[in-house]
Amino acid sequence: MNQQYQETPPVAIGMPVYNGERYLEETLVSVLQQTFGDFIVYIADNASSDATEEICRDYARQDKRIHYSRNPINLGASKNYTCCFAPARSEYFRWQNADDPIEPTLVENCLAALQADPDTVLAYGKTKVIDADGHLIEDYNDNLELLSASAAQRFITCTQNIGLQNVMYGLIRREPLAKTALLGNYIASDINLIGELSLYGKFKEVPVHLFNRRMHPQASSWERSDAERQRNFWDPAKRRMVMQTWRSIYEFYKAVARSPIPPREKATLCYHLLKRAYWYKKPMKKELADVIRYGLLHRS
Repeated sequence: MNQQYQETPPVAIGMPVYNGERYLEETLVSVLQQTFGDFIVYIADNASSDATEEICRDYARQDKRIHYSRNPINLGASKNYTCCFAPARSEYFRWQNADDPIEPTLVENCLAALQADPDTVLAYGKTKVIDADGHLIEDYNDNLELLSASAAQRFITCTQNIGLQNVMYGLIRREPLAKTALLGNYIASDINLIGELSLYGKFKEVPVHLFNRRMHPQASSWERSDAERQRNFWDPAKRRMVMQTWRSIYEFYKAVARSPIPPREKATLCYHLLKRAYWYKKPMKKELADVIRYGLLHRS
């Protein structure tokens, strides 16, 4: 590729990885062969025990756009996502999972969408869900094009419509992203992150297939109900992950409070979050009962 690359390129890509050897090379190739190539890749290896380190170092030697770092211990997914965001200084940023190959024009198309409208903070393409062998499972409609001028309306639509969390792997303006809480060490904090980001600007869908979401037994989203699996993914240092629904709603309140939106819209969203707590009253009651039960057992 004979493109000239800037010292600080316009796009940075963060790739958090843990034991990703099976799909890592395929994914790296899909990133490095983008039609828009002026980007830098920050790989954060979460103390992998397989061939991930060897693969990453080999590709970093071959392509100067790749910067590889390795954590001494497994920090959990949330902290590792931050590890590959922190060094980025480019105007635009995206995360890249090690098992989700992308289409060649993802960066080019999403960058064009963001540059066409300064009020848009996130651009994403259409998603295909694939299996472990790359075969199509379904065309997935993310349904998260948020074009309202009202931040409250964008947030409400976002939190009501979000299903599989794919849009986070589009392209995002770094400045507003840096103002969010990023990913927290609690289950499904990626949902909170995207909800918070909607307070800072519009989401634009590029009506072209650009992203492939791989579903396989090693994926974090394979079994959401497995508490031990989710704890190991988000924060292996924790003994238990408790009151996760409570935590999510609490973090949404904090996101609304620190956002730069008018007080009237903040009031609207506080009322919406109160209703959300009512909608989730069953899991919240169960979580509270579990904490009380665990606390009593722990003291006995």
